[in-house]
Order: sequence, then C-alpha cells, then structure tokens
Amino acid sequence: MKLYRTGLGLLLLLALVILAACGAPADGGMAGEAPAAEEAAPADDEVVEIEESEEEAMEMSGEVVISIASNDVQTYQAIADAYMEMHPDVDVLVELKPPGVDAYLQWIRSQFTSEVPRVSLIESPHLREFAQEGRLVDWGQYLNKVNPYTGEKWVESFEEWGLNLVRDPNTGQMFTMPYQSVQTFWIYNKDHFEQAGITDVPPRPTWDQFVEWNEKLRDAGLIPIAIEGTTEQIWGGGRMPWLMRSAMDQYHRDDLQIIQCQEGDWCFREGIDDTWSYDPTDVRNDDPDRVSVNIARHLQALREGDINFNNECTVEMMTQVGRIFKTANGFVPEGWTGMTDAYPLFLTQRAAMRMVHGGIYTSLPKDIRSLAQGEYGGQAEVTEEDSAAAVEFEYGRFAFPTIEGPCVQGTARANELTSGYLALPLKDRAQNDLEVDFVMFWTSPQGMQIFLENKLDTENLQGGIAGPPLIKNVSLPGKWEEIFAQSVFIGNYEKPGAPGDAVARGFFKYEETKREWSIMVQEFFEGKLTAEEFAAGYQSLLEDNFDGLLEFLNLTHEDLDSPEKRPPGWVAAGPY
Repeated sequence: MKLYRTGLGLLLLLALVILAACGAPADGGMAGEAPAAEEAAPADDEVVEIEESEEEAMEMSGEVVISIASNDVQTYQAIADAYMEMHPDVDVLVELKPPGVDAYLQWIRSQFTSEVPRVSLIESPHLREFAQEGRLVDWGQYLNKVNPYTGEKWVESFEEWGLNLVRDPNTGQMFTMPYQSVQTFWIYNKDHFEQAGITDVPPRPTWDQFVEWNEKLRDAGLIPIAIEGTTEQIWGGGRMPWLMRSAMDQYHRDDLQIIQCQEGDWCFREGIDDTWSYDPTDVRNDDPDRVSVNIARHLQALREGDINFNNECTVEMMTQVGRIFKTANGFVPEGWTGMTDAYPLFLTQRAAMRMVHGGIYTSLPKDIRSLAQGEYGGQAEVTEEDSAAAVEFEYGRFAFPTIEGPCVQGTARANELTSGYLALPLKDRAQNDLEVDFVMFWTSPQGMQIFLENKLDTENLQGGIAGPPLIKNVSLPGKWEEIFAQSVFIGNYEKPGAPGDAVARGFFKYEETKREWSIMVQEFFEGKLTAEEFAAGYQSLLEDNFDGLLEFLNLTHEDLDSPEKRPPGWVAAGPY
C-alpha cells in the first residue's frame, strides 16, 4: 500500500493558519440542532451562507462512515488513515458494500428508514428520490467556502465542466459530488481484425463500416462482440444502454429547440439563452453553460405528442441498431440474451470487440492475470481452458460509430462525463460539516493523489479508475498520464436536459418504464418484435406511464400547463 503522509503535521499547521487568517468557515446551509424548518429547507434559488467561528472550524472530532459499493478496501482505508493522522479525534470507518446496483440501492433505502442515517458517504447516480425528499446535503452550499487543505475556495479545486454536468444551472444545487471523469468507447483485438482482413480502423467509424467489420469477423469464425443481453443487464446499465442512449441522442438532437427555456421562463438566463442558437454540428452546443432546458416544456411536448416515438424515425433507429445486435445476424455470442457476463470471451480472445470505459486501461491486464490464475471475479463460470487462454494481447480503440440515415440529426456521442457520485445524508450541521471536511480532504490534490496512487497500485486487484481526475493540480502516476491522454473525445450525450438521453431507456430514469423498455429491447433483438412494433410499443409505454412519471419527477399536469413558472416540486438531482 502506498500512502502519501509526508509533512502531514506541517500541512495541518498551515491549514490552521489559513483558517485563522481567513476565518475559513465550513458552511453547509444545514439546520443546526434546533429543528427550524426555514433553516433546513432554504428556497431553491437561495444559497445559504452560514458563518462559523474559528474555534468551531478548528475542532474536528466524531465519526465518518464510508459505505461505498466497492471491494477496494486498500484505497479507501488509505484516505481514511491519512485523514485520521491529521485529525486524531476523528474515526473514519471503512464499511464498504458489495458492488451491485440493485442490492446497493436497496441497502441505501434501508438506511433512510431511520430519521438520521448512521452512514456518511454513499455513492450512486440513482439518488433522485432522496434529493427530492430533502434527505441529501446540497454540496452547492459548500463549494464557495475555503477548503482548509488548499487555502482556496473549494470550487477552485474542480474542473468546471465536471461540476456543470451535475449541478442545477439555475439554482446551483448539487446533490452528488463528482471527482473523476469517464469516457465510453469500443476496444478491439488487433490480431482478430488482421485475421479478418480489417486493415483500416478510423478513430470515428460510420455505422456501415461497423456492420462490415462484424460481417468479416463472423465469417472468419470469430465472435465479433462480447456483450451481455439479459433484461437485467440491459436495464441495470452498462454496455447496451450506452449504445441505445448514443443512438437516441443521434435521432432526438433537435428536440432541444422545443424544450429550451424561452424568454419569460423561470429558467431563462440573460446573456446565455438569448444568445444561443441551435447548431447540431457542435457537439457541445447543448452543454448546460450554453443553453438552459425547461423540464416542464419537455414533458409538455411529450404529453401533447410534439415529441413522439411511433414514427418512421424510431423505426429507422431500431432497424439500424438491429443490423448489429439482432441475434439472427450472428454478431453476438450464442445464447447472449441469457448471458450475464460475456467479458471472459474477450479476455480469452474468443470475441473481437467490447464496449468499455476508460477503466479498461487499468483493469484489463489485471483481469487477464486473475483469469489466468483461476481467480476471475465476475459472474461467468470459467474453466481451466479459459485460464490457459488468458494471455495479454494488443488492442486498439475506436469511438461509438455514427449512424447514417434520413432521420439522423447529429454525429454519435458517448458518455464523456463525470465519474463519482458522492452524497451525504442530511444530518445536523456539526456532523455534516465534519463529513464535508473529510470530502474536502479527499478532493484536495493531496487526498486525490493518495486515491490515485492506491487505485493504480498494480498490486491492488480491486483498484483501477474510469478516467482522469476532475481535481486540478493532480498528476496520474507513472505511465497512466500518457495512456489516458490517448482519449478521442466526440461529445457527451448525458448532461442536464439532453433531450435524447432523457428518453433513451424508458423515460427520465423512471424505473417502471426502464424495466419495460429492457424487455422490449430484448424481444426486438430476439426477433419477437419488429421495428414498427417497437416504435408503437414505446409510445404506448410513455402514454401508459405518464402520470406515474410526473409523480416520480414530483411534477403535476398543472406545472406542464404553465411551463413559464418554476414547478414548486422540481429538484434537478443531476442529469435527468
């Protein structure tokens, strides 16, 4: 284990001097011990500044409980140890939970059955319900406070674009804290491509090229794509949702002109929205610092049918996607719709391609080594033959392919966004201030360096990162800086208000629609639904669940009837 503890005592002394000079209050805008409702629930457009005495800021004592879904004890214990060395009266307990979206979310829900959860740090992109209930700390109320571990405002530690993707551009509220970046793309086995006669692999291929590669790989006797196809895999996130979201983004880019905030709307920003113009050739045209989106106008358009799915464009989209993923084409593993883990097919070089994120750079060598040693940790059952076939190989990468067709409105984009969704359950002010102080240390250059050194420790089999950190003045150790610099950025489809992503797999992450969507996708790939039947069924899915969707989003039909007014129950808990 590699720990960076040099000079911790000196750093603590420096932090105290800075605090004394600046009065560095750690503000939270949270209710104190007296349960005054107006303090606990500030207005949506109000940033609460809480003054704190120097003595309060200097005293650090209590307990912080890290309960993130991870097996990487080494990394989180290293951060905990470094913090406790600086603050001997604080106990930082590392109580990690097994990875798994469903089980972890159920565990989080169980914590909120108590009035004040014991747990401190949780991490998930699926925390909207808790933000809407007022159960999470609003990080936005702390970001302009001085971080005692840098001597600067906390917000200055972050890459601004990362914060812009997770906070409400109108109110500044932010309920999840990002600290890394991530990008999704495809990797391929170079030997397999040569074997199939594929010699030209551009960094940004077209969909027709992609289809041609799959045909050549199949005809060469290889499995073209290692991918899982159970409804659970499709619903839960990962590879197939990435692809479907990228496709829907290409077909619904210009919905932005319907859902943008108009002059007179509560969300209209002078100097921004009055100067913006739609440009589908600019992949950053819909970034939240360039244009504002009105959730009520989006839902109004869906309710009135101005945005719909039972049309020739949805049919075109599904037909194009089906050229690759329909089981009958032979580009996916046999029995893939019952397969929960296809990764060993790529590790053992039986499959040629796989959708991945940047974490593959750090995980692939370790995963091959683990499989070779008979210690594969995934869900697939592996054999001695698999272990013998697990040897390192040369691989390349290419971006999500762009579909070509009459209805396509823009080039393919991918997940190029933040990674890390740290959240704190709302407690009393003193406890939340302590927990925030710990995260301030974690997201300081010193804390993030400890995080990276341990995550990228070659002996840490549970380590690895998805992409470079969002924290400034931090360097990736060793070879990793150069490796991650190879990224080819094509634009991000997941951002606040992005019209295609909101309706790509069900609607607005509403579970009732997401689950049914995953079943429809699987049935389409199995040939049980035509593209036309999928399009009609998807429109029906929206209409049948629209009232439940509004309730999930804490909105009403009256909100949609008056989209110029801010919906009183709306909470923008990250990209919707």
